[in-house]
Amino acid sequence: MAGIAAALSIGPEADACRRFCAEVLGAARHWGPSEQRVLFERLPLLLQRLYVWFGLSNQGLEEALLRTFHPTGPLSAHLAVLESPAFVFPLRRLPPRALRAAVLSISDHDRSLGLPEGARAYNRGRDNDDLGSSWFALLGPSRLARSPAGDVEGLSLTAQEFVLTCLVHFLVAETLFAPAVGQAASGGGSAGAFASGGSSGSGSGGTGFGGGMSLPGAGGSWGSGGGGRTSRTPGALSPCFERLLLAHLQAHLPHSQYELAYAHEPRAARFLMRLLHEFLVAPQPLTEALPASLRRDSGAPALDVRAQPAALHAARLVTLHMLANPALRQGCEESFGSNGLSASRGRVARITREVTLLGPPSGQMVAELLVCLASQKQVGLETLTSLMRLWLVLLQPWKARRLYEWYLSVRPAEPRLEPPSSQSSGLPQAIKKTTRPVDVALLGLEPEMPGAAEAPAPLVPQALAAAVEAQAGTNGTGATLAAAVGLTSGLSVAAATASSAPLVPGDGDALSWRSYVMKFQFAYGLLEGFLTTPLHMKLTLELCRYGAGWSTNTAGSAMFTGSDQPPAAWGSAPSPTALQLLRQRNAIQALKALAQALLCFSDPELLQVLRSDSLPDRGGVPDKSSAEAKALPLFDDSGVLRPQLVMATSVTWAALLAAASVAELQPLLAAVSRQLQHSPAWVQHRLPALEDAERHRPFAQQVLQEIGQRPPPAATPGRPPVSGTATAEPSSAPYTFGWSVTPLSEAQFVGSEWQRPLRGGEVELLLQVTYWVADLTDRMLGREPRLTTCGQVPQTEWPRMFANWKFLMLVFLLLQFAVFW
Repeated sequence: MAGIAAALSIGPEADACRRFCAEVLGAARHWGPSEQRVLFERLPLLLQRLYVWFGLSNQGLEEALLRTFHPTGPLSAHLAVLESPAFVFPLRRLPPRALRAAVLSISDHDRSLGLPEGARAYNRGRDNDDLGSSWFALLGPSRLARSPAGDVEGLSLTAQEFVLTCLVHFLVAETLFAPAVGQAASGGGSAGAFASGGSSGSGSGGTGFGGGMSLPGAGGSWGSGGGGRTSRTPGALSPCFERLLLAHLQAHLPHSQYELAYAHEPRAARFLMRLLHEFLVAPQPLTEALPASLRRDSGAPALDVRAQPAALHAARLVTLHMLANPALRQGCEESFGSNGLSASRGRVARITREVTLLGPPSGQMVAELLVCLASQKQVGLETLTSLMRLWLVLLQPWKARRLYEWYLSVRPAEPRLEPPSSQSSGLPQAIKKTTRPVDVALLGLEPEMPGAAEAPAPLVPQALAAAVEAQAGTNGTGATLAAAVGLTSGLSVAAATASSAPLVPGDGDALSWRSYVMKFQFAYGLLEGFLTTPLHMKLTLELCRYGAGWSTNTAGSAMFTGSDQPPAAWGSAPSPTALQLLRQRNAIQALKALAQALLCFSDPELLQVLRSDSLPDRGGVPDKSSAEAKALPLFDDSGVLRPQLVMATSVTWAALLAAASVAELQPLLAAVSRQLQHSPAWVQHRLPALEDAERHRPFAQQVLQEIGQRPPPAATPGRPPVSGTATAEPSSAPYTFGWSVTPLSEAQFVGSEWQRPLRGGEVELLLQVTYWVADLTDRMLGREPRLTTCGQVPQTEWPRMFANWKFLMLVFLLLQFAVFW
């Protein structure tokens, strides 16, 4: 057992992680009571180091951590031995709802805690309920741990509960610190920040481990004695953590065909569901019921911790895991006969307990964060895109199974003992042509990737691909699904759209999931709120003016922002131009999410359900008036789409048409265009089709005029995506435009450098070699190939400069001169 103590005393985090994992994986099967005792004494210190290890960017260490801390791994078996609550989770680290419930559950020490008289009266009136926290109600007031002086320090948890709580708390941790190396050799209460001051809490039981143990960062001695701050930013993505979270979800909340009865549900499943609800989904602002010493008010309003990248993506993973459960579809989906009537009329449709507990609060959280992000000037576009993806996942449960499988291919819950076979191939991965087409229905919902990495494109399952291609053949198109979405070499966007191949069907549709749609009716009313968020309006208006041929103008957004001020700037940087936006990954990802939103709300079945039950009771509406204002019905009293929503959608669609030159947007835009042209609710608004390029510019100009925009006073024509298109020039009439041909010198190329033809000075052999170098660089950096109209190409573009033999010779001569001079 000296191996664990020695591993935790190592200073460099990578070496400590490697040593600890090797010790557990090699010797844990032979541990006895004495080894388990030492493990429990150092468990808080271990979890403190684990917070830091989650940020290590090493594939080998990631797999070792997953094997070590996996719920079916060797460490979990030893943690299950200690069933008595012996570990203290600090009071100050509790989520707001649980913290409030813990304080209100105290009756004998109101005065010592400094509660105001109004809070004590409120406490006396809530003795018979769960005090607003189902997680605290599951544990009970008897789990409150007190110091010898009688002060409440936190909640007493078992070893498994403590590990799960610390794991979920990692998502909302405000600061991360590395432990002091000198503290690692100590046990129990001497482990720096872990000391809790005793284990005499009610219900904790005696452990003989030298005192109760608490979470990292519980006390004021956090990081003291030589501990240093880690390099990982709190709230940043951690693939290792997300894989471990998925493993615990699959172990404690497994998928099944039928939901277990409540009496047979394991306690660990109840604990994890309520834990995720408290920490990740539904923390509410603290109220006056808390004592002043426990309030976290710091003056200026801070961004909600739930809006951090790691928390948003983890909430999306949890939502996908719930929606992909076959038990949800079994109990919620309705079937229809040939006469169009429900074949399951006598059965009461119901959703699972998991979705009942976590689903509506997730919709409420999206609405609250949408209001919060709209008022924060320093929020990046990536955060808004991640929130929008969570919202779109919640709205489309019929896509959850395929989407969950895609996410698991990027974040596998099981450790990989061998590297992927694709990396062992001798041929460059980028030049391989896949026979399976891309699943266009899932584009725009990509899993988040750390750094500059790109998630691999979702592929249609083999059986579904054959079925859809056969359906396209019976419709007389004679085109494959890959050709229909524009992924084959040399296929134009117009030809791809004309083929009209259907999207891959999901597990049902909005009609069969009618009961689910009505349960989350409020969330569907957030469409206009997302489209008119200041950052989205800044993006779409810039591209809309670009498509109209007008110069940049920040006026005219008062219709959507409610004031005469322009939308929020792009953080602290100046507003980029349209051409710059089309080269930025965050802007492209935001456009894909917006296109996925239009794909969702142009679905005829979904619009039919929402129109027939147009928010009669506003089910699921949160109590917050600001969040409720963001939820607006899609249809007016006459059953027609509201004019404000149509205008917001028109601006978004005009911006997407202006960005149609981006290859990776074209398949999704083609699918949206087809649905807009065939959906009864949208046909009357005459939104131009993607292949009708002649209408794109007049449509953008018309939309800008309707929202109060005006053409530039001087003749400053914009830059269209391709040369030879018309450019608007103002005339004497306010709404009359003349047309002139843009000079060829103003045309600019938007795409990958590998799409350019062979240029002067370039040699074919050198070009092929540089292509292999670029592909090898991508594979070393963990980047996925970039999708273009000619197939997959590397993201790395700089090696192409060495395909020019003149430049290559110049570099060679300079190196020779530098070495031998």
